[in-house]
Amino acid sequence: MMAPLRKKGGRIIKKISIFLITIIGLLLCINVKAETVNFYEAEYIDGIYINKYNAFKNTIDYQKARFFRRSDTNEFAYCIEPFNYFRAGYEHEITNFPNNANPERIDRIRKLAHFGYGYQNHTDAKWYAITQVLIWETAEPEGDYYFTQGIVGERINPYQAEIDEINYLIEEYSKMPSFANQTFYTVEGQDFILTDTNNSIQSFTTNDPVSRINNQLKWTNTKAGNYHYTFQKEDTFYNKPLLFYQSDNTQNLVTTGDIESIHFEFNIKVIQTSLEITKIDKDTKSITPRGEAKLDGAIYELLDSNKKVIQEITIENNQVILNNLNFGKYYIKEKKPGIGYTLDTNEYEITITKEKPTIELILENKVIEKKIRVEKKYGEDNNFQKETNIIFHILNQNNEFVLEATTNEEGFFEIQLPYGTYQLIQINTTDGYQKIDDYQIIVSNTEDELIELKDLKIPIPNTHKDKQKSTMPLSILYPILIGILWKRKLSMEF
Repeated sequence: MMAPLRKKGGRIIKKISIFLITIIGLLLCINVKAETVNFYEAEYIDGIYINKYNAFKNTIDYQKARFFRRSDTNEFAYCIEPFNYFRAGYEHEITNFPNNANPERIDRIRKLAHFGYGYQNHTDAKWYAITQVLIWETAEPEGDYYFTQGIVGERINPYQAEIDEINYLIEEYSKMPSFANQTFYTVEGQDFILTDTNNSIQSFTTNDPVSRINNQLKWTNTKAGNYHYTFQKEDTFYNKPLLFYQSDNTQNLVTTGDIESIHFEFNIKVIQTSLEITKIDKDTKSITPRGEAKLDGAIYELLDSNKKVIQEITIENNQVILNNLNFGKYYIKEKKPGIGYTLDTNEYEITITKEKPTIELILENKVIEKKIRVEKKYGEDNNFQKETNIIFHILNQNNEFVLEATTNEEGFFEIQLPYGTYQLIQINTTDGYQKIDDYQIIVSNTEDELIELKDLKIPIPNTHKDKQKSTMPLSILYPILIGILWKRKLSMEF
């Protein structure tokens, strides 16, 4: 820019002398020579005027927009010190980062210089003036910088659309995907999708294997393990580096070029999950069923968080294992019990998380069983008495001994039998009385059952024999009768 007109005078004098630096370098025998270049104030930009207000000095500089250019290459440059004079003839040292600069401000200045004048269709000279004002605002935000109608004209704002466009380009370039620099968890074997709600992933590239569709990244049939991904983005519009130029005697400057690439990372941890259900008998807390009942064959429904049935699962060998269910809340409900067991009406809630990927659930069933009261009597002719101390053995359907029971002084005993078919066998009896035949007991429900059993008196043999007419068997009598009849016939003929 041209040397500005000042409402109030004053120059910014830099504190560190290049002479002092040179002397120190010589004293230390250090070669401090670096590549240096010169700049000059070049052509004005017609019709564009800018005011700069210095809040610290309460001064306003009035000037017409003008290019700075590098002497050897004629590249245009921007001033990054709005309140320091440009002094021709002083050399600038090339650097990637000016001394004592604010990193955040320098980063934005880089992007302004990159996306400003000369970028894509920003070829009109107005873009240079607009970019310069934005750089000043970034370098010294305490100042006020604005366009005017003339050299000492009214404040105007004719380039808001262009300013918005540069800011938009910077914002879009700087925008990271919504999932950048995060860690995600998924379940082995499941498809996994990351959706970029910032819609910026398409401008990034990666060498890592991943499927991309628009603003989504997708993995299928994931295997357990930890995975790390790196994405990067670069804009090589100029194919040259963006450089800063610093001097202790005049304004620091910057030329346009390609900005540094940006990148982001994220991690995906694929873990195994499992739901293991073990079936046990409620009374014995054992996996061994009681009686002839069966724990196997019970059917459960697996429901999602909305209590919608996902699948049916069947108990085999007392358990069932579901691998790699997705994270979330589920419900387990028995639909059908195993043979001989009552339905479990409880509903069990489980939640699978990355912190608790394995759930072990022990579910109980109550066996069908009934109370059986056996009343034992002995006697005859409807004159029966209570029969005490009578022993019975109960056998299962495989004729295996189950238990022994004995009638008490009231002539009865009570037993509880689980689901199955049994034989009640009387072992002893009262003298002179018969034992009952084996008695079958079927337990298929829970209703109490009363069994009345009676021993009958053993019959006394009849030792008195009545005199009876002797009888001859027909096998002997028949031939005799035939002979008699034959003789009578012959006598009648003669």
